[in-house]
Amino acid sequence: MKNESVILTHEFFQDYLDKFERRYEKVVFERQEDNKIHNTVEWGNWVYESLINNDTEEMLKALQMIKDNYQPGNLSCDQLRSRKNLAISLISAIANLAARDRLVENELVLNVADICIIMCEEAKTNDELLKCTYAGLFKISSLMKDYRERSYHPIVRECKDYVYQHLHREIKIQDIAQFLNVTPEHLSRTFHKSEGIALKQYILNERIQRAKNLLRYSNYTVTEIAYYLAFSSPSHFGNVFKTKVGKTPNNYRKSFPYLSN
Repeated sequence: MKNESVILTHEFFQDYLDKFERRYEKVVFERQEDNKIHNTVEWGNWVYESLINNDTEEMLKALQMIKDNYQPGNLSCDQLRSRKNLAISLISAIANLAARDRLVENELVLNVADICIIMCEEAKTNDELLKCTYAGLFKISSLMKDYRERSYHPIVRECKDYVYQHLHREIKIQDIAQFLNVTPEHLSRTFHKSEGIALKQYILNERIQRAKNLLRYSNYTVTEIAYYLAFSSPSHFGNVFKTKVGKTPNNYRKSFPYLSN
């Protein structure tokens, strides 16, 4: 049976508006009776400020409040589910605030939010959920700090965004320049002046860093990683990696335990 096309009107939503209003009045009455007042706004601002300041000690104090004196409201009939909803709301809000306030690169912080939300969903206990939340917040704070310490020329920032989004493809300076509507010479000169490194070298360094992460945190084979990162062959990848890191890809991977999750 095909889904019927529905024309959205105010009347279409009316029954749920009434249902929502009844639930709203019930919850407000119960919380007033129990003298429970939401403190999530102040708490969320506390967490956000601690991330902006890269103050991990203050962030720990804020998270400790979840266990001590926190009144977020009931977000589910199940306690763990309620806490998951809270964590997901917090991470989503902070990621969007950080992106809105231009304190971090949008794509990076949204990726952190996506990963953290999935890990929160997978959590089996309150402690595991708290650890997932801490890890996500810590990463966002680190990205903020890194972004703050780098004073990018606008062209350099857009260039780095382009490189980040195209690491799995061949990247030509001419293509980046065309995308940014500048000449290749101007792009190369501006990038080198700002970063103290040639653009080609930066692209290679980014590929190697991504390769290191994939070798450490994934089960992709060396061959798969080589082709994913647009190296001409696994042997070429191996030679470049060893020159940069001092180890072959396989030996580098053996330096770390495999992560099962």
